[in-house]
Amino acid sequence: MELPKLTPIVQFVTASFALLVGGFTVGDKFGLLSNPVLEWAPEHFKIAPTVIGQPIAVTVARIKKRDDCSVEGFEPTVRDAAGLIHPSVPSMTKFTGPAGPDVDTFTYQLRVSDKDPITPGRATLLATIKYKCPEGERTITYPRHKNLTFELIAPPPG
Repeated sequence: MELPKLTPIVQFVTASFALLVGGFTVGDKFGLLSNPVLEWAPEHFKIAPTVIGQPIAVTVARIKKRDDCSVEGFEPTVRDAAGLIHPSVPSMTKFTGPAGPDVDTFTYQLRVSDKDPITPGRATLLATIKYKCPEGERTITYPRHKNLTFELIAPPPG
């Protein structure tokens, strides 16, 4: 085989490879090839009204889609009625259970930091969960849903 005839073949193979990798990257970036870790079931979420300073009982629900990702971080926060974000400490930071088609509900307690004054009234629970998956780190947040809002009640005087 002559060298000049080999050059177009190498160029074609290289261009095809670049197109394949670029297409995969674009598909992944826009979620076309997504393989979700979980699906939220926010209609099953529950947060009861809570007196400021007391632990908040939080029930969340999900459908776990994959078993090959592990929870590496869980960071819940509470946005109070004034819009101030307060860091919070959950009673559990690792959530386990097999993947499957069923809704899995679990409850944990949350202690809101009182470093800054907490404004009573309508509050919202926010959370970020970091998963370590074979394809890399995935970050998931709690969904926007009315069941993630609740009342923070001022403690009784004295």
